[in-house]
Amino acid sequence: MKIRNWLAAILLVSAPALAQTLPAPSDEAALYANAKTEGGTVVWYLNQPLEPLRLVANDFERQYPGIHVELQRAIGMQLFQKFTRESDAKQFIADVVQISDPVLMKNLAEGNYLAHWKVPTYDRIPASYKIGDQAMTIIVTDMAILYNPNKVTPEEVAILQADWRGILDPRFKGRFAVANTKCGICYVGISFFLDPAFKDKFGPSFLEKVAQQKPAIYADSVVAIDRVVAGEQDFLFYFTEGPGVTKYNQGAPMRWIEPSPRPAYANAIQGVSSTAPHPNGARLFQNWINSDAGAKSLQQSYGVRTSLAGVPDDRAVAKLPWAPHPQDYEVDFVRWEKEYDSAQDLWIKLLKQYR
Repeated sequence: MKIRNWLAAILLVSAPALAQTLPAPSDEAALYANAKTEGGTVVWYLNQPLEPLRLVANDFERQYPGIHVELQRAIGMQLFQKFTRESDAKQFIADVVQISDPVLMKNLAEGNYLAHWKVPTYDRIPASYKIGDQAMTIIVTDMAILYNPNKVTPEEVAILQADWRGILDPRFKGRFAVANTKCGICYVGISFFLDPAFKDKFGPSFLEKVAQQKPAIYADSVVAIDRVVAGEQDFLFYFTEGPGVTKYNQGAPMRWIEPSPRPAYANAIQGVSSTAPHPNGARLFQNWINSDAGAKSLQQSYGVRTSLAGVPDDRAVAKLPWAPHPQDYEVDFVRWEKEYDSAQDLWIKLLKQYR
């Protein structure tokens, strides 16, 4: 991605952080008291689905009465541009920023858009899940095929579960949805399919064959999930397991398939804005979401695996008899930085060519 030079040239934050002495990261009482004097608000910029993360924010608000979390969502690059442009114009709105793309978050950290803040659980977060003390991954994303069980038969589930190449079965032509948006989550599966280690199984020819299956194309996977629930599309190839869990817990006709290996990566990377208008509230929230309470909320309210060491996976959905438990494929972040744009451009080009 050619982001870093752009940041260095035009988007360095010129305004200093708010001039005040902040409590130590471990001083929860002081952070909470100060957060209430700031107006009791935390503005959370995120690119994960709003519905489950509103439930997570509700859990925080119950633990800290008097503090309200305002969620604002946009897809990764759009959110990145919104946040940096606001900061460049000295329009400080965001308190906490969460983007799924590690390269974008790395650039925000290097451009001093993110504050240095060492959460109390810092040492329980794997080193590969952190960008110094400026940003931490809060969840581990499992890529899945999300499907409507009223539209996909058990035999078809078995075909899709056996191998990612099951998508190429002629019976699935014109029956599923895909997304053509550039984002961190959108890239993960493409990166997996283009991994040189799998060139004999997948590669560009596999992506081309998927495009030839004439899927319905959506600009946002979250919208595509709703179309699957409504029965307009039989399944979504592919997205994260978490939103599927949310829909399932609400009683919607939704299940998921995860062929082995499944791409799994450190997702929802989050940091405190260096110019947060509510600096205490922002840090209180960052501490909480990286705590045991925050991790359990993410498990129960969002249905995802969490990255904090020492937190058992107590999700009820993980124990369902049909829930998949495949081998994980770890995303190569070196290749991510080199191939992010070209890989997604190829996918978008193929979808356009065969639509």
